[in-house]
Amino acid sequence: MPAKILLADDDPMLQKLIANTLKLEHHEVVIAVNGQQALDLIRSEKPDLVILDVMMPVMNGFDVCAELRRHPETETLPVIMLSGLGQVQEKIMGLRAGTDEYLTKPIDPRELLTRVEMLLERHRILRQSAVGKTGRVLGIVGAKGGVGVTTLAVNLAARLAQDGNDVILVEFRPDFGTVATHFNVKTTASLAALRTLEPVAVTEQVVSRLLVKTGSGVRVLCGPQSASEFGPFAPGLGGALIARLVAMCDYVVVDLPPQVDESAELILKSSDQVFLVLEPELTSVIAAGHRLEQLTSLGDTLTTRVLVVNRQGVMLL
Repeated sequence: MPAKILLADDDPMLQKLIANTLKLEHHEVVIAVNGQQALDLIRSEKPDLVILDVMMPVMNGFDVCAELRRHPETETLPVIMLSGLGQVQEKIMGLRAGTDEYLTKPIDPRELLTRVEMLLERHRILRQSAVGKTGRVLGIVGAKGGVGVTTLAVNLAARLAQDGNDVILVEFRPDFGTVATHFNVKTTASLAALRTLEPVAVTEQVVSRLLVKTGSGVRVLCGPQSASEFGPFAPGLGGALIARLVAMCDYVVVDLPPQVDESAELILKSSDQVFLVLEPELTSVIAAGHRLEQLTSLGDTLTTRVLVVNRQGVMLL
């Protein structure tokens, strides 16, 4: 769907490249040449999405993005930041300023278009569901594989249901799922049915048909149940799925894979609480340090708790 996009960059050549790329998809492009002009045009033109260069005259992209996040009318406006700086620290600065996506120059037009379309679609879906949102999202991710993430997710979901909550457990994994075995249910319905769908096609009706009711009262969306269903998810699936599920229950518990891809990142960013699971042994602790660095790079708003599973019990740090 065509959108109005504000592009803030003082490089005429890059302006032309990006504007022409966006216009090929029938988007309307408004151009600003410095940070202050970008803020002024955002207030007057009310774009659907903003693309900001980091290094601009008057006000840099970090400051523009931070200013947008301070005001209710622009705090959720989708922002993509562009930079010739490829260092991790620069990316962290952008994410902390509130940017949704960060691209390093030189820009690949195909990647830019993919990011733009994904972000516009995610924002549209989240905006539609915001009024009816009731559920809290609990994301559970391991420092590495084999630390007990699925077992913890199953027990957490069951306990929440035991307390009278309406709970949906999502086994967001690209390969074989074990949640069905944990709950002793047999099903052919799985997340694989959504794997290649565009975000707009992930409707509440489609998702509801895939949920399986367990004896504990938890509804589960199981991971793939056969090797033929294995495969990566579409980049926007995580955000679209969460946007639907939060309107359907009190809690969404998400069992995330050890390999955090783009779609899993959207779930983490949407989580009210993230639990990082590790074991009390050296490789797990080292991996947890790297995972925490990754989670930190997703933004300051992410609330993370560390759970140490010693197979005899659990420690909450």
